[in-house]
Amino acid sequence: MKIIKLKLFQETACYKKPFAFKVAETYPLPPYSTVIGMLHKVLQAQNGEYFDMNISIQGEYEGIFSNYQNLRMFKASGEVTAMPRNVHQLLNVNLIIHVQADDEIIEKIYKNMLDGKETVTLGRNEDLVRIDEIKIIPEPQMVTRQLANHSAYIPGHDVPGIKYRLNTVYTKENDIRKWQKVDVTYIEKNTNVQLRNALQDEDGDFIYFYK
Repeated sequence: MKIIKLKLFQETACYKKPFAFKVAETYPLPPYSTVIGMLHKVLQAQNGEYFDMNISIQGEYEGIFSNYQNLRMFKASGEVTAMPRNVHQLLNVNLIIHVQADDEIIEKIYKNMLDGKETVTLGRNEDLVRIDEIKIIPEPQMVTRQLANHSAYIPGHDVPGIKYRLNTVYTKENDIRKWQKVDVTYIEKNTNVQLRNALQDEDGDFIYFYK
C-alpha cells in the first residue's frame, strides 16, 4: 500500500460540527469524513462506491472569524423559512494530509489531482482548496515522537488536548446514514507529548493514521 502526501491551502473554511444549528461552529481541522468525501470526489466515485483508505490530518490556521449567513429550512408542510445564522470560519488554513490506500487508488488520486479533473473543495462547497504539493512518499520511519511540529488529530485520548469523537465512514440503514466514529485528541503545534511507535515521513512530518 502506498502513501500520498498532500499540502493544501484554504483562504477560508468551515468544518461544521454536527448538531450546531443556531451557530455553525467549526472544528480546528477537517474531520476524517470530510477529507474522505473530498478524496472520493477526486476519485470520481459513483453513488454508493467506497474506496478504503487510512487518513492522517494536521495543520494550522491563522485566525477565526464570524460571518452571518441565511439558513434556509424546509418544514414538513413544504414551506421554506429562513433565519440568520452565525458561521465560524477559519482564515488561511494550511493542511498536511497523508493518505494510505491500495496502490491503484493512490495513483488515481495523484493523477486526477494533477489533471484537475474535479474542483477541489473541503468543508462547504465554497471552501476551495489550493493544492500546494502532492507526492507519493517512501515508507515512513518508526520513531518516538516528543514535540508536535503541527497541530493534529491523534487517535485515542491518551495525550493531553481537546477530545473529539469524529465521523469517518458511514453505512446506510433504511436510507439513514449510520456513521462509524473514532475518538481523537486535538493537539496544538509544539505540544510536548510522547507517542510510542509514531510514523515520520521523509520531510520530518509525523503521521497519525486513525486506524
